[in-house]
Amino acid sequence: MLNCWFSFKQVRHSDSLVEQAEPKIIAKIEKYATKAIDVHVTFAQVGPGEYSCRCVTKGGNGFNIQVEATNENLNSALDSMIHKLETQLKRQKDKIKRHKFPEGESIKHLRLVDQQGGDWDEVKVDAEDVIKYEE
Repeated sequence: MLNCWFSFKQVRHSDSLVEQAEPKIIAKIEKYATKAIDVHVTFAQVGPGEYSCRCVTKGGNGFNIQVEATNENLNSALDSMIHKLETQLKRQKDKIKRHKFPEGESIKHLRLVDQQGGDWDEVKVDAEDVIKYEE
């Protein structure tokens, strides 16, 4: 379940901007996240002719990300922010994958060893691995 909130600071509320932003943001987040996430997007004017678009995501699997983009146009700031958000989400998902299965290991490998049967005591172990483990 994904909850989206939109705020406007020193900018007029625009339904068309919300209708443009919401599907794009939801599509990017659902592509990378599996658990419920709360998203708060803030559109603000930070200077004369300069706009900011900020997105704060909070949710499952450690997807707590803050992204901000500034541009002279709200639509350009939104597109830039969505690109940054996708980059951060991808990086976070890769980080979680690496944490669960370090380089060279995978769930397929673990299942293959288990399906071969036999006794775990018969599995060959390199002496260097034992020394590293004991240290």
